[in-house]
Amino acid sequence: MMIDQHPMDLSQYLDSWLHQSSLLAESCSVAEIVSQLQTIAERLHFPGFRLAVVGEFSRGKSTLLNRLLERDLLPTGALPTTATLTTITPGTEDSMVVSFDSSPEVHREIDAASWNDLVVTDSDGKEQEVLAKVQITLVHPWLEALDAELIDTPGIGELNTTRAAIVFDLLSQCDATVLLVSATLPFSVTEAAFLEQEVIGKHIPRILVIVSKLDTIQHEQREEVIAVTRERIAQISADILVLPSYPVDENTNDTEAIEAVQSQITAMVARGNHKVWRSQQVAKQLIDILAQLIDIGSVAIASAKMSAAEYEQALKKAKAAMRTAELQWEQIRLELDRRRIQHGQTLKENLFSSKSRLIEVLNQELSQTDNPKTWWERELPLRLRRELFSLGQKSEEFLLQEIADDFDWLTAEVSHTFSTQMTQQSSQKQENLEIKPNLPQLEMSPIQGYRWLTRLGGGVAVIGSYLTGGAAVMAIALSLGAAILSEQFLSDKLEEQRQQVEKKLELSIDKAFNEYCERIFERLRQIYQQIAEDIQRQQLTWQSAKTAAIEVSHPDSDEQPWQQMLDKASALKQEILAAVETSNH
Repeated sequence: MMIDQHPMDLSQYLDSWLHQSSLLAESCSVAEIVSQLQTIAERLHFPGFRLAVVGEFSRGKSTLLNRLLERDLLPTGALPTTATLTTITPGTEDSMVVSFDSSPEVHREIDAASWNDLVVTDSDGKEQEVLAKVQITLVHPWLEALDAELIDTPGIGELNTTRAAIVFDLLSQCDATVLLVSATLPFSVTEAAFLEQEVIGKHIPRILVIVSKLDTIQHEQREEVIAVTRERIAQISADILVLPSYPVDENTNDTEAIEAVQSQITAMVARGNHKVWRSQQVAKQLIDILAQLIDIGSVAIASAKMSAAEYEQALKKAKAAMRTAELQWEQIRLELDRRRIQHGQTLKENLFSSKSRLIEVLNQELSQTDNPKTWWERELPLRLRRELFSLGQKSEEFLLQEIADDFDWLTAEVSHTFSTQMTQQSSQKQENLEIKPNLPQLEMSPIQGYRWLTRLGGGVAVIGSYLTGGAAVMAIALSLGAAILSEQFLSDKLEEQRQQVEKKLELSIDKAFNEYCERIFERLRQIYQQIAEDIQRQQLTWQSAKTAAIEVSHPDSDEQPWQQMLDKASALKQEILAAVETSNH
């Protein structure tokens, strides 16, 4: 994954390795592995360098590509979210070709109207089911110099199963990936899972992370957002570069920021031949497949050496082990659920402790303000936005770390108990969680009005002292009395408003935190449900491999073919592994 590595090109060996692996898979009649190898062979001969721009819903993928290409090419904004795979390549003329499933290709003009039936939501706000591919060619100097295929993908979180399958399959066919994350929620838990599982897990050799929507936050907050994102990315891989899509400081302009992204993409494509990286990716996939064949061969050979009675006993033992394994898988799922509940409880305790401190601080500020209404309407929203954004970030960090720890535990447990590795699947997108208090309008008069009235009351008394003439002592007494009463009135009214604000403040923050906890518990439930589904898939895969090994073997059969397959698979795996290790040094 390191951008500055220059591994050796293994392309010259791949056809031979693929052919040998296919013969081995066919010899033991494992149809699933044969199919995997056919897909890899097709991938190997794709032309050009392929770079996919990916990310969750509404992360600004189309906006980034438009800025890179300096034209309004793809639809952007809150409503038009592209629901298709859109490939952009250099050409001798501008063109747009749309192909729907089982329909002839249609040529369209490159304008806004051409995208009306290609976005997730139509003009009436209804969700559209779109299964289409768009091919765009452009006359563009940077794209021509790049000599690459750029692919705009639908938002990960807004895909149904069919679209998800298309995007995830595309990733295994790409030479590089640009992942967009939003500055408004820097690198969420689900984005971390997607990066680790569907990008790194596909052995994509070149990865770049771009922080979008920096233009929606203040300059003084941008550096912190970039720092937080880099820190979170580094927890997964320290070799992935993170760049801003907009200026981080006031010394850089928009053009310079996007040119830096252009330069990095150019470097990703130009630094070494793309066939080198593709050959490395295919080689690692072959190593994984050969390991599966070796497992099947080992079981078959052990079975072939048994007598009929031994085989029958081994078969019973294997079935009993499968039943025991079901209980062990279930115990793992129960332990994960216990961890989820514990994380939720810990997070709730931390949040409500923070809430109590926040209310205490805000009440202290309220007690010092001389205008509760203005403080409530103008100062408090900004204050809460900063404080609650910080709390939200801490919650995300807590969840990210706990889920990462749990998956490490899960991987180790599965490896120890079942001698197999977890193969991670993509998590569904969760909503971006924020603590959002709804501050109601307060029906109270501005305190300035009461101050004007008290000043007016004191002025009437002064005028009265002037008019009373000879009754000076009485006039002064009246003046002092009016002033004292006016100040008392103001003090009482101010305290009344503070109490009103204090009550509304606590109610609003309590409600916001309770709603946030409900949503975050639901997020935890969904994430751990996804992990549980991954465990279920892993269990089925494990059981399928064990069943296949039992079914393909029988006592007194000729073990020689199995031994030959195992020896060849082991030798081929070691050959490829040695080539990969040597090529990276």
